[in-house]
Amino acid sequence: MKRIFLAMTYLFSLAASAQDLQKEKNEAMKDKVIAFFNAQNSDSLYSLAGTAFKKQLSAEKFKAVCDNNLFPLGKIGSAAFEKIEKGVSKYKATFDVAIVSMYLSLDTAGMLETFLFQPYKKEITGEIKKSKTDNRSISELDKKVEAIVQPFMFESKTVGMSIGVLKDRKTYFYNYGETKKGNGQVPASKNLYEIGSITKTFTGILLAKAVIENKIKLSDPVNKYLPKNIPVIKFGNDTLKIVHLSNHTSGLPPLPDNFGATDLVNPYKDYDEKKLLDYLKHATLSRKPGEKLEYCNLGVGLLGYILQQVNKMPFEKMVTDFICTKATMNDTREFLLKKDSSLFMQGYDESIFPQSQWDFKALAAAGCLRSNTEDMLKFAVFNMNTTDNDLQKAIDLSHQPTFEDAQQRIGLNWFIQNWGWGELLFHGGATGGYRSLLVINPKTKNAVVILSNTAVSNDTVGVGILKYIDK
Repeated sequence: MKRIFLAMTYLFSLAASAQDLQKEKNEAMKDKVIAFFNAQNSDSLYSLAGTAFKKQLSAEKFKAVCDNNLFPLGKIGSAAFEKIEKGVSKYKATFDVAIVSMYLSLDTAGMLETFLFQPYKKEITGEIKKSKTDNRSISELDKKVEAIVQPFMFESKTVGMSIGVLKDRKTYFYNYGETKKGNGQVPASKNLYEIGSITKTFTGILLAKAVIENKIKLSDPVNKYLPKNIPVIKFGNDTLKIVHLSNHTSGLPPLPDNFGATDLVNPYKDYDEKKLLDYLKHATLSRKPGEKLEYCNLGVGLLGYILQQVNKMPFEKMVTDFICTKATMNDTREFLLKKDSSLFMQGYDESIFPQSQWDFKALAAAGCLRSNTEDMLKFAVFNMNTTDNDLQKAIDLSHQPTFEDAQQRIGLNWFIQNWGWGELLFHGGATGGYRSLLVINPKTKNAVVILSNTAVSNDTVGVGILKYIDK
């Protein structure tokens, strides 16, 4: 027994020594990174990268990320080591204007393999008070979801969350917390949430369908579908086109200057078609359309108005007839039915203060839909395979990039990005009391949807789960 104990101690000592050695190597690299970073020398930083890193990110794109996203944070004043896990060191990096988590790891050649910055979150210590859940923690997937979600629920104080997982063509549903704070009722896969801007992906498919049916062209001037009394919307000699509304490159402001929400807890409810058309009579662009991506609810809302004219039907009916009916999504809609009242989740802001639901009029296509995890996984499957050939052509078109810069690519309202293990389609959503995320891997056919009734970003939950099921 003594020999076995000594052997185990020796093996543990070897493992600890290997980790200490890796930590020392990472520390040496960290010092080089800080020196080059503070000199704002992206070329020298890139020279530290290994083959795998460079394969994921070209020198040109890396420089753009540094110039546009990292260097504006200022200099790194300090980088305090917090932990090392699987060779990746985590540091609390203090910049001039922010504190972030910095992650570093090296490849076998001693070059940078991981170089990542994320919003800083203090490591949770001590006992985690667990939320109520229907997760039975039996399978490995169950246990992984539990390990990812419980710390998030505890730290973020999220009231309720529903998760849908599509893995190897099978669906799994997990629910946490409460439908309403204090009622003790765990949500279910049928519970309804506001999905916010995920609505835009429906709008993108509706646009693609109209293109396939030759009702509209992406290259058409927007004014072709507006009343005659609306002046041509342009910047210099460059006119605003339909595609610019769907890839956030219009140059329009995020919201119109006559938006003036009369109800701050339900800000979109009074912005009607008349106000939108009044705005368009004097609308101006801040730059050449198609030049720069700047997220724009107004642009997608205007696109929805145009699609209503093209198809001669309200937005919700287009969604129902062209998408939900085809995908057997029976619970996704703009306007709640009487039977929905018991299933609709109470929303909360970041301070866990109850929020009103959001209602839309003219800008409905930007964020009006409500849904549940069952329907949203059906939507994910619909985006990867449908038996309707023409509809499949429209879906495929909606996934094709229409704009690309150093930071991201976008199709018809679908964001397209490589998160380190393959190209993904994704979109998030946020309203006053809700957050949502839908991520699809077209290659593995896996997907994750996260719906929560608290206005706290849940992106890390979705990314963590998808990364696990994909790998």
